[in-house]
Amino acid sequence: MEIRVELEDVSSVKKRLKVEVPAGIALKEFDQVANAYKQQARLPGFRPGKAPVELIKRHFKKSIRSDVLQKLIPNSYDQAIREKGVQPIGEPSLDHLTFEEGDPLVYEANFEIHPDIELPEYKGLKVTVELKPVTSEDVEEELERLRQKHSRLVSVENRSIKKGDYVVIELQGEYLDGEEGAPLHEPFNEKSVVVNVGDEQTHEAFTQALLGSKVGEEKKFEVEYDSDYPEKKLAGHKLMFTVQIEELKEQELPELNDEFAKDVGDYKTMKELREEIEKRLTVEREKNREKDFENKLLEKLVEKTSFELPEILVKDRSDAMLTDLAYGMVSQGVDPSKANVDWAKIRADFQPQAEQQVRGSMILSEIGRREDIQISTEELDQELEQMADSTNQPKEKVRQYFEQENRMEGVKSRLFRGKVFKMLLESAKVNN
Repeated sequence: MEIRVELEDVSSVKKRLKVEVPAGIALKEFDQVANAYKQQARLPGFRPGKAPVELIKRHFKKSIRSDVLQKLIPNSYDQAIREKGVQPIGEPSLDHLTFEEGDPLVYEANFEIHPDIELPEYKGLKVTVELKPVTSEDVEEELERLRQKHSRLVSVENRSIKKGDYVVIELQGEYLDGEEGAPLHEPFNEKSVVVNVGDEQTHEAFTQALLGSKVGEEKKFEVEYDSDYPEKKLAGHKLMFTVQIEELKEQELPELNDEFAKDVGDYKTMKELREEIEKRLTVEREKNREKDFENKLLEKLVEKTSFELPEILVKDRSDAMLTDLAYGMVSQGVDPSKANVDWAKIRADFQPQAEQQVRGSMILSEIGRREDIQISTEELDQELEQMADSTNQPKEKVRQYFEQENRMEGVKSRLFRGKVFKMLLESAKVNN
C-alpha cells in the first residue's frame, strides 16, 4: 500500500517514524471490517447480514476502529521500516495516533536500533593475569561459606532486635497520598512477612523501625517510595505501616568439627575436608584463569570503545539480573513478594553493571561479525552432546528442550562468544 513515511533521528540509536496511511486506504479497510461485522452482527429488527452497514458502523464504531488499527498499524509499520532500511530493537512505542472513519491514519513510532560501533584495534591486546596460589586463609573463607550454607534459623526470645536478625511480622499498609475521603488504594494486610534486619536489600525504614524492638511490640512508621519502585502498588506513594512483631530468629552456625565434615560430604575429619577444599580451589583457579583473560580483554575493549547504548537492552539486562536475584531468594526459602527489599535501589545499583555487560556483548558481536565467525551445525551438535553427557540425558531430549522457546539461540550465542574470545586470546599478549 502507498503510505507516507518520515524518519527522524532522535539520537544515534533512538529513531522516530512518522507514518501516514492515506484516507482512501484506511476507509477501504474500515468498510471491509464493517461488512465483516454486518455478516455476524445481530441487531433488533434485522436478520443476520441484513442490517444497513451505516447502522453497523454506528453501533460497533469502537470495535471496528480497533480492528482496523490492529491490522493497519502493524502492516504500515513493517512497510515503513523496510522502506527506510532500519532494524528496530524490540517493539515500538506509539504516540500521537489519530484516526477516524474517512480520515488518514497518522501515528509516530519510537524505537531504538543497534548503534554503529567503531572498533579499536582488538588483536594483540596486552593483558596481565595473575594465578594466585591457594592460601590457608582462602580455605578458611570457603569453610565459612560452607557454615553459612549449612546454617539454620532458630527462634530467640527475651532480647531486642539487632542487625542480622530475621524478623517475622504482620504488616498493615495505609496510603497517605490519596485525596481526602477517597484513598488512592485500599489498605492492605500481609502476614508472615520475613525481614532481614540491616541487610542491604531491606528498606532502610524497616531496619530503623525494627532495631531495638522486641517480639510482641507494635511499630508505626512512614515510608515514601521512589516512582520507579518495582512493586507497582508502592511505587511513587507514601504509606503508613503498622507492624506487629511476631517472631525473632537468628542465624545459628554449625561448629567446625569432624561431625560438620561428615555432614557436608564424604569426609571423616576436618583435615580431610580442608585438604579437599584446597584441591578444589586450586583446580577452580586454574579453570578461572582463562575467564580472567576474557574479563581483562573485555575491560580493555570497553575502555577503548564509546557508543550510545540502546536503553531497551540495558533494561532487559537489569531485569534479568533482578530475576536471578529473586530466584536466589526463593532458593533460600524467602518469598520475594513478601520480602521488604528496596528493589529500586537494587536496580540502580545494577545499572552500571548492566550497561557494562551490554556494551561488552555488543562489542564482541561486532568483532565476530567483522571476523565472519559462524557456528556450524557440527559445533552445535557437539555442544548438545556434551550437555547430554553432563546431565545424563538422551541427546534428543536435550535437543527438544533447547528447540523450545528459542532456547537454541542462547546456546548459539554462548558458542559464538566463546569463539570470539578464543580468537582474541590467541592474538593477545599475556603477562603472568
